[in-house]
Amino acid sequence: MAPAKAYIHPLLFLCICCLLVTTPIAGFEWHGKGHEAPTNWINHGGDLYNRRYAYRENMISPATVSKLSLRWKFYAGRDITATPAIFDGTLYFPSWNGYIYAVKESDGQLVWKKNLQKLTGLNATGFVVNVNTTVSRSTPTIAGDLLIIGIYGPAVVIAVKRATGKLVWSTQLDSHAAAVITMSGTFYKG
Repeated sequence: MAPAKAYIHPLLFLCICCLLVTTPIAGFEWHGKGHEAPTNWINHGGDLYNRRYAYRENMISPATVSKLSLRWKFYAGRDITATPAIFDGTLYFPSWNGYIYAVKESDGQLVWKKNLQKLTGLNATGFVVNVNTTVSRSTPTIAGDLLIIGIYGPAVVIAVKRATGKLVWSTQLDSHAAAVITMSGTFYKG
C-alpha cells in the first residue's frame, strides 16, 4: 500500500482543477424567466460575454415563424455587413458606402448619418479592391454616451457622440499602409 503522502499531490491537483472549472461559472449571470434582462446590444456579441443571445425575444418560435412580416426597411446605399449595436431603441451600424448610421429600432427612421471620410479627414488606403472611400466593417461599441468605431483602413479608432455622431477623438493604431481593423471592439469599465 502506498504511503498517505503519495495521494496528497494528485488530490491537491484535482482540487485545483475543479476550482479552475467552477470559478468562471460562479460569475456567470443567466437571465432566465423572472430575471431582468438587458435590452441593449452594446457590441458585436451583444454583451461582455459575447453570448449573441436576445434575452427578451420570445415572439419567434416554430409556431409563429410563418406569421412574420416586414416591419420596416432601411436602404443604406451599399451592403451592411456588421452586426448593429442597439442602445435605448436606436440601432448603430456602418455601411460599405462610408457612412455610419443611427436608426430608430421601432420604425427605421434615420436619426443621423455621418460620412466617415468627411468626419475624420481620413482617405481610403486603396488596400481593399473596389473600396475607394473610408469605411468601417466593425460593429460600433457602446461606451456610455460614445460609440467607438474601428476604421477599416487606415487603422484608426474613433469615438463619436452616440446622440449626434459628432467626432470626439481619433487614435491611429498602426501607420502601415496595409493595416486594417476588421474586428469589433469590446468596452469594459472595470
